[in-house]
Amino acid sequence: MRTIYLSLLLAAASSLAQAQDASLLAGAMRVDKTSDNSFAVALGYTQRINPYIGLSADYLNEGHPPNHHRDGLGAELWLHTKVPERGWSVGAGYGPYYYFDTTTGNGSRTDYRNLHGWGQLMGANLVYHLHSRAYLEARLAHVHGRADHDSTMLLVGMGAELGPVPGWERRENAQPGENIIMPLVVRSIVNSFKSEKATSYGLEYRRTVNPNVEWSLTAMDEGRVGYAERKGVSAQLWLLRPFTERTVLEMGFGGYAMRDQLDRYDPTESPENHYAPIASIGMRWRLTDTWRTQLTWSRVITHYHRDSDVFLLGAGLAF
Repeated sequence: MRTIYLSLLLAAASSLAQAQDASLLAGAMRVDKTSDNSFAVALGYTQRINPYIGLSADYLNEGHPPNHHRDGLGAELWLHTKVPERGWSVGAGYGPYYYFDTTTGNGSRTDYRNLHGWGQLMGANLVYHLHSRAYLEARLAHVHGRADHDSTMLLVGMGAELGPVPGWERRENAQPGENIIMPLVVRSIVNSFKSEKATSYGLEYRRTVNPNVEWSLTAMDEGRVGYAERKGVSAQLWLLRPFTERTVLEMGFGGYAMRDQLDRYDPTESPENHYAPIASIGMRWRLTDTWRTQLTWSRVITHYHRDSDVFLLGAGLAF
């Protein structure tokens, strides 16, 4: 539920924002209690509410410390100095963080568990702004709220300010009332320590509500790992933001009804019916007035330790 609230808050902020930017950062992570080290990656999208306040949506990968594969989704409220045309700015942010942690069950990496929960994400950054709308950023981030697993990250990277998009250009990329039918190639990765992979297929229908909002129905088969197999139908609500004159950034959230064969070693086990939340990030390209292509990453968030990452690549017809 809090994920829905965060999405609606970002959507409301977009109508007030003076500017938006996207960033990609990478660096090192350290577990505070055990001092274990790993890599870290952060992908962010920020709306500036006024010259001193911003609101960000973030995907954070906390790396692979021993017996853990961690990542999460967060939203932060940022206070920062006024952004110059060229030069330095500093800021500090704080907000909620929903984490995903693949860890061991009974001490064995084959008996893995997918744990989820809420924590806090906080950070401070130093940014150098270039004339070309690009910027360089160094960020110190901290994740708190997971008992023995709090972590601190040092990240560096680049970002770009997204300029204003005319209304006619928004409508060309996402025309109200437009329908899209798109066959999909599906690549799924089980959130285990082995990260088993499978390739399969899917079909998606989308309906554009306005240039900023769409909804979708997606039927997909996640493929087979041993005898384990999952297929189902998801429904998602999408927030859109034009990136260039022919591309659109997308953030979606919804539900996934599925039929899941859980035991990868026993072909006689009966499949089970389940329902799970699903969260997605993607990009769509307008090839022509009628043809679209799309790449999406989705996270299936189960309550029975069967999370998966699903990558969907498709091309289809808009009408």
